[in-house]
Amino acid sequence: MHGTTADTLRVLLVEDSPLLQEVLIEGLEEIDGVVVCAKATGEKEAIEQLTIQSVDLAIVDLELNQGSGLGVLRLLHETPERFGAPHAVVFSSYGHMAVKRCCAALGAAAFFDKAKGMDALIDYVKMLQPRT
Repeated sequence: MHGTTADTLRVLLVEDSPLLQEVLIEGLEEIDGVVVCAKATGEKEAIEQLTIQSVDLAIVDLELNQGSGLGVLRLLHETPERFGAPHAVVFSSYGHMAVKRCCAALGAAAFFDKAKGMDALIDYVKMLQPRT
């Protein structure tokens, strides 16, 4: 992945729930080599963070306080070089098959359901973590 240092996976977390942000950050940062370097609660803020931060992975919720996670995925998909081509996954409550297909078409590598997929998301990030 572009922008990865030898020992760090830099994550942007796009999630509008402060509680869920806190829980996810805690879980992600327990993984050796993973750091949540940026977070956003809306589409515009996520794009701003992507512009100023070099990230390796974007974890994106679809329903946000402002805008949509689909807008973030679309921008990453249409202009990957603008942001260093980070890996993107979705963490959302909207797991309908049509939504999953749309996310995949916009370049999301995986889709995790908020209701039962937090452990699977953490395991997925562990697979991406840099090996020392």
